[in-house]
Amino acid sequence: MIGNKLYNLIKELSPLQLKILISECNNSNDKRLLLLNKYLSKNENSLAYLNKFFDNEVYKMWPESSESENELKIRRLANYYSLLIEKILIDDYMEKNSSIRNIILANIVIKKGNVELVNYYYDKAYQKSLKEEDASYQIKALRGKSRMMYASQNDKKTEKIFQYNKELIDLAKNNYDSSIAEYYYNISNIYLEKNSLIIAEKDKYISEIEYYLSTFDNPLLLVSLHMSLGKLNFNNNRLLTHFVKAKQLLGTIPIKDKAYYDLSRKLDFLELRLNFFNGKKLGELIEITKRIFGQSDDFSIINNNTIFYKVLFDILDGRLEESLVFLEKNNLYFRGESKMLEQFLRAVIFEKKGEYKKAIQLLQTIIYSSNYFFSIFSRLLLIKIYVEYDYSSVLKSLIESTQRYLILNNENPLGMESHRYVLSILKNKKMKTTQHKVIEIPKLTVFHQYLLE
Repeated sequence: MIGNKLYNLIKELSPLQLKILISECNNSNDKRLLLLNKYLSKNENSLAYLNKFFDNEVYKMWPESSESENELKIRRLANYYSLLIEKILIDDYMEKNSSIRNIILANIVIKKGNVELVNYYYDKAYQKSLKEEDASYQIKALRGKSRMMYASQNDKKTEKIFQYNKELIDLAKNNYDSSIAEYYYNISNIYLEKNSLIIAEKDKYISEIEYYLSTFDNPLLLVSLHMSLGKLNFNNNRLLTHFVKAKQLLGTIPIKDKAYYDLSRKLDFLELRLNFFNGKKLGELIEITKRIFGQSDDFSIINNNTIFYKVLFDILDGRLEESLVFLEKNNLYFRGESKMLEQFLRAVIFEKKGEYKKAIQLLQTIIYSSNYFFSIFSRLLLIKIYVEYDYSSVLKSLIESTQRYLILNNENPLGMESHRYVLSILKNKKMKTTQHKVIEIPKLTVFHQYLLE
């Protein structure tokens, strides 16, 4: 749809940013901004309404134009509004991250040869980047400051350049080491999502990570490497070993800065997710979520996946009303593709309350999602409903398609044994047969256990 980008940009505006946009519209005689102000005053927030509104308004202005001409006008309007909102977002971001602002200004004024002003902006960028803990802009600022000193041809500044150069190499080394740690962090994430891409060289990756554990001295990077090893060993006892080592290392870090809290949050969520799939008890999982939310003031935003697990655990613990209240309070974290997380949770609540038609309506849209985990969880919950309430007309095809779906996603290891086991049990319930073949019960997640209750 034409207005999709504009619709999402408007949703991204904070209340203050929206006030700035409305103020620009109110203080302008531009007919395009008067039209945007008219739309904003409606307080409607659906994509369908946005497109309908501009279709109607453009047709009123140019009733004699063809449909294709009016469509072009709408596209131009949407692009103009998008650029305006992007400028507001960029200005606000640069105001809060002034190292970027000063680097940009230095790059602008350097073209006119105003050395004094260039030096001023590079100095400001460096000072701000230190406060903002942004190594990339520290490097840019130091490089700029060094170039300006060379340009001045002042021998007295040589010692300063030498000091800047030492800082640059330290920053460059840390950036290089950080890139290595990030590389293995991504490798281990891929292993959890599609292990066939990694399995052939898994031992090589583990050996390489262990080498860097012996050579790195930055404790944050060591924590990241242990997290990567934990993911590569998610299905054996070494997972706990690496969790323990990562937490011990975090405990040795005296300065609790943004990088520390970001990594701490990642470690907590990783522990939550892998313990969930490893069949930890509900009480233990609830305690982990409490710990994460107890630290939430240290984050700029709470990970919506953590909110998802908290609500799911509250539902499974029987606290349905509390779950709904919390979900309503935090629904801003479930925008765009994340809306599916909220829909799934509401479906579980409806199923648990016995409102099966509402649950089915939500689940039928999620089972075709490209998100494997929510698709398979939704399929299994839907099969449970169909089995227990005898929706036999659609049950057989859903079971068969779910079996095929698991085969197609065989390379995704998390929860696979539990998915297959639960599907097998539900299928036998549907057929009202007894399982003759002895199947070893895997470590079922608390959700899989709920499906079999």
